[in-house]
Formats: sequence, structure tokens, C-alpha cells
Amino acid sequence: MNFPYGTAPLAILLIAVASGAWLIAPRYASSPLEQRPPDLVYATFVKEHAEAYRPAIAKFEQKYGVRIQVQVVDQKALQDRLQSALQVGAAVPDMVELMYGTMGLFTRGPLADVGFVDLTERIHQSGLYDRLVTNRFSKWSSRGHIFALPHDMHPVMLAYRRDLVEQLGIDVNQLTTWDEFCRVGRQVVARTTAPDGIPTHYMIDLPTDGSDILRLLILQRGSGLFDAQGNVTFDSEQAADVVCWYVKQIGGEQRISFPCGQGQSFTLAVLDGLCLFYMCPDWRTLAIESDIPSVSGKMSLMPLPAWTPGGIRTSTWGGTGLAFTKQCRNFDLAWKLAMYLYYDPDQLGPRFAATQILPPLKAAWDRPEFFQPSAFFSGIQLGHAYAQFAPQVPQEHDTAYTAMAVNKLSEAFSNTALYYNSHGDRGLRDFARGELKRCADRIRIIMDRNVFLKESGSKSPAPS
Repeated sequence: MNFPYGTAPLAILLIAVASGAWLIAPRYASSPLEQRPPDLVYATFVKEHAEAYRPAIAKFEQKYGVRIQVQVVDQKALQDRLQSALQVGAAVPDMVELMYGTMGLFTRGPLADVGFVDLTERIHQSGLYDRLVTNRFSKWSSRGHIFALPHDMHPVMLAYRRDLVEQLGIDVNQLTTWDEFCRVGRQVVARTTAPDGIPTHYMIDLPTDGSDILRLLILQRGSGLFDAQGNVTFDSEQAADVVCWYVKQIGGEQRISFPCGQGQSFTLAVLDGLCLFYMCPDWRTLAIESDIPSVSGKMSLMPLPAWTPGGIRTSTWGGTGLAFTKQCRNFDLAWKLAMYLYYDPDQLGPRFAATQILPPLKAAWDRPEFFQPSAFFSGIQLGHAYAQFAPQVPQEHDTAYTAMAVNKLSEAFSNTALYYNSHGDRGLRDFARGELKRCADRIRIIMDRNVFLKESGSKSPAPS
């Protein structure tokens, strides 16, 4: 055989071809699953969830000889694209993680038209309902039907600068009610106010617009945006109590709070001790630990003060749920994957150690990882501490009108805060009640137009 460039170049060419074939062949021979479409597509908006799932999914793939594709999509994009795709019958993922407050967007029409599999019967028949904290299903239900599996509990405690609290002589064991907490807070602000009128320390970080903190406090007080039947309830007496309490803590002569914000401003506030106490659901412990490592050992945790003596000492903030689209190509396989990722105790111990998110599976709380002391939070056993309050986490109900209700509650709150800044305590409660009712009635009028809610028997009462 003649090669125009000579024997040596021919030998080099043959070696290169052989080497390339040797490098490529094992890759394809050992990974046949990579050459076929995925058996399931799993979409999530939380990249930390995806990273935590990948090792477990690799084992699941090997065990069942399947391929699972995990997609991380921006939450807003996932929500909007999924809504549109479900409406027109376009391709959608088999399994989708949803953000709290969004389930109602997918359940606004007739139950038969909801694009997710109704899980109610399977959850009860499998015994799963009794294995989880049942209050957590309410967030992912509509008209008595469960459309997603709860991923987490997210109980809320107070994180605090232990070193500064001890220096100021505060006994956190005495802060059992919000009244006592505020009394001590007023003393702290008065004692640490400099000659220029600016305090060195505020008692607690509270956003001036209320935001999620206002809603979690209303939940703790025993109310919420909606009840289990989907009726508007944020104009309750309990909600009025919280709104009046809140505006007094963020303004006026008795103010005990400062809005620390997010990101760098929050980090600086914690470092400087600008606020002593911070609302801290389980997921926030890792964020604080990662972002502010220099306060390790100076932080600790305590239960929320109760609204009344002997009342509940926690609330909830946030949440994720796993829904199965009706286009799911293999629901039985998807269910097995969900049980493995969400409710296998052997998975949940290491995952808590990695994420510090408390799962709703009660059996998982006995795993060693939940009793591991946290050096950052002064030796507190994080998992055990949050698990103690998980059964008390209040129910939170989501509807198609949740976003609207959030906006109207914010409107009532903002108007009440403006009133307090101008008029003080005189007539405050009557004004707050009037604003809450006006805003709630607006939601009721809009909800009253939804014939599907009337057919399901969950019509809101007409405004009086």
C-alpha cells in the first residue's frame, strides 16, 4: 500500500485513529442510557435542590435501568411556561417542583381541567398521609383535592446574636410572649440610643412593608389569607391584632425594629448587631451560616414568642411541592422516584445535613443528622430544634386569588401604617379593621364571579 506522505506519517495517522476509537468506544459502551431520551423529566426552580438530588437520582437510575433528566429553570419562567403549555397541550416535564403560593394559579378552573394528577386517593391508600405532618398538605390542595407532595416544613424560629443578647442581660427564656418581647425591646432601644438619637441596637429585623413576615405572624395568630374552604379571612380580628401590633413596632416612639433588607445590607446588620433577633425558618439557617461565617458561635436560636400565654411558638415561611403533570409518561416510575427523593429516611438524613431543610416525614427526624450540634448556632441541634415545632406549623391555604390577596393585605397594612404615623394609637384598630374589610371585600367580589368555585361549594360569603 502506497501512502503519498511516507510510512512515518501513515503510522502516526493509524495510531491517532486507533487511539480516538479506543477513547470513544468505552464511553458509549458503558453509558447506553445517555444515548436514549430520558424516561422522566424532573423540573425544579431551586438549583440547591437539583444538586442535592443528583447523587440519589444516579443510584435510582442504576437500580431501575432508567434515565432521569433534571432541569433547573427560573421560577417565574417555569411558572409561566408551564401554565401556557398545560393550557395548549404542549410538551411539559413529567414532574415539577412548585413554589409556595403558586398552586392556586394551576387550580383556578374546574377540578377536571387541572393539569396535575390528583394525588388524594393514592396518598391515603399508600398510608403516606399519616406518615407526614398532615397540616402541610393544605398548601398543595384545592377544594379538598391534593395536587402536589410537600417537600418541607419550614418552621420559623428566631435567630439571635447570642453574644450581644447576653451582654445586654436579656434572658431569652423569659421572652415567651410578644408583649414581653416588645417590653424588653423598648428597654434595649432606650438603653442603646446615642446622644444623636440613633440606637446602637434594635430588637428585631422587620420589613416596613410587612412582606412575608406579616403573613407568617398572622398565621401564628390563628388566621391567614384564606380558610380551608377558600373563603377570604385576612379581615379577621386576629389579623387586625397583628397589623396594629406590627405598625407600632416599625414606627413611632415605641419602635423596636429596623428593616435590615437582604444581601449585603442584611449581612452588615448581623455583623454590626444592628438588630438582635431575626425571623429564621429552617432554610435561612444555612444562608446565614454561608454568608456570614465570621459570627460562628455567636448566633443561637429560640422559639417565636407566643401571641398569648401558652400559644404556639412557631409559624411557617416558604415551601416547595412536587406535582405530576397529566402528561407524565410513566406515573408509577415517577411516584417511585418521588418516594425515594422526598420520603426515604436514608436519603433525608444526609440531605438535611446538606440543606438544613426539615422534611415533613416524621420518621426521618430520628436520624443522627438531625441531632448533630451546630457549631455556628452555639451547639444547637438544628434538626431536633426545628422538628419539635413542626407539628405546630399552622395550615396555609392557597387559592387562585392568593397573589391578589397578598397585594390587598399589603394595601391595607400600608394605609394603616400611614394612619399610625399621622394619628398614633387613637382610632388605630377601627381604621385597621375597616381597611382590612374593604380590601378583603374587594377579593370577595372578584371571587364571586368564579362559577367554578360556586359549583364546588366553596363560594366566599358576599360582602356585607
